[in-house]
Amino acid sequence: MCSRVWFVTDRRISQEYPQVQILRALKERCADEDVEFRYLLMDQIVLTISQGQLGLRVEQELVTSYPQVVVVRVPTPWVQSDSDITVLRHLEKMGCRLINRPQAILNCVNKFWTFQELAGHGVPLPDTFSYGGHDNFRKMIDEAEPLGYPVVVKNARGHRGKAVFLARDKHHLTDLCHLIRHDTPYLFQEYVKESHGRDVRVVLVGGRVIGSMLRCSTDGRMQSNCSLGGVGMMCPLSEQGKQLAIEVSNILGMDVCGVDLLQLNDGSFVVCEANANVGFIAFDQACGIDVAGIIADFALSTLPSRLTRKMSLLSVVSSTSETSSEPEVCIVSAGGGSMPEAVCNMSVGSSSSESDPELAEPSQSPPRHSSASALSDLPDAAYNFNTLLANEIKLLTE
Repeated sequence: MCSRVWFVTDRRISQEYPQVQILRALKERCADEDVEFRYLLMDQIVLTISQGQLGLRVEQELVTSYPQVVVVRVPTPWVQSDSDITVLRHLEKMGCRLINRPQAILNCVNKFWTFQELAGHGVPLPDTFSYGGHDNFRKMIDEAEPLGYPVVVKNARGHRGKAVFLARDKHHLTDLCHLIRHDTPYLFQEYVKESHGRDVRVVLVGGRVIGSMLRCSTDGRMQSNCSLGGVGMMCPLSEQGKQLAIEVSNILGMDVCGVDLLQLNDGSFVVCEANANVGFIAFDQACGIDVAGIIADFALSTLPSRLTRKMSLLSVVSSTSETSSEPEVCIVSAGGGSMPEAVCNMSVGSSSSESDPELAEPSQSPPRHSSASALSDLPDAAYNFNTLLANEIKLLTE
């Protein structure tokens, strides 16, 4: 079966840096790996249900070859559940593996929805209140008093640091009530003073932290977004910070995401927000990382053919490890045999580092038969089965 990957994005953001770079990386990787690739804009796709079966049409033509993997980039603040999410649900129900999945995107469309998902999992969060209805901001002026002042006020669908305010007191909140738009709800959040004007942006792909960047405001404002003039610089992240970001990514079900952390005086972190459509132009520049390339590599790694191959190799490792606790070599007879017949059972070592397929190295223990004649009959080192197996698994899992 031919492997196919699609990249689907929204026309409104198609020319922005992340989408341009992901398109470039996917084209390159798919060409190198002989994977069929197609690029589509959301508004080019027509959804069909014909004779009880789901289908697709693009530019008045019926699609007959569907992708196994679809990389998705949609502008989360503008996502409409009755249009964009409908397309993504359709693709997912047709058996496509979406990166990110529709539910993961929905978890990040609304900042309060994100906190609803994270609550109850032991994730450190600043206290946060919100409300039902579009016209109830005024009632929150009294309801939010337990949060204290100053208090952070955010549009639940805001992005890039916009529609975020730091209200000094109740009078300031009353003034905001007359100035803001009420088409979406706002949330009221505990102010983390020690992290004023700075946060840590952590980018994750496939549940792994690929880098972290300290973002700092340059004008004294609370928001540190680079799109508002903040500056970013690569920074090391503590193990607690890494594990927290990974936990957030896993709970929200995201394959590709950005997690923003606020640091407390004791060095610990609380979660500020998470982004399913994370931007990374400043991140690439600050950290020297090709995020788009990593996303493309991850997308290809989820193709069924790659997963089957990976599981097959891991099964071989497991089987050989269970069969023998030390290396065994079948000695080639004097007549000389072919390489596959010469090498029989070789197990990966049993230490914790060696048992990890990514870290596996061929055992240095001498073979059981160590006579000079036997050693002379061993196959060339290039055919060391453990080395080939470890290298292959490392390529598949990196």
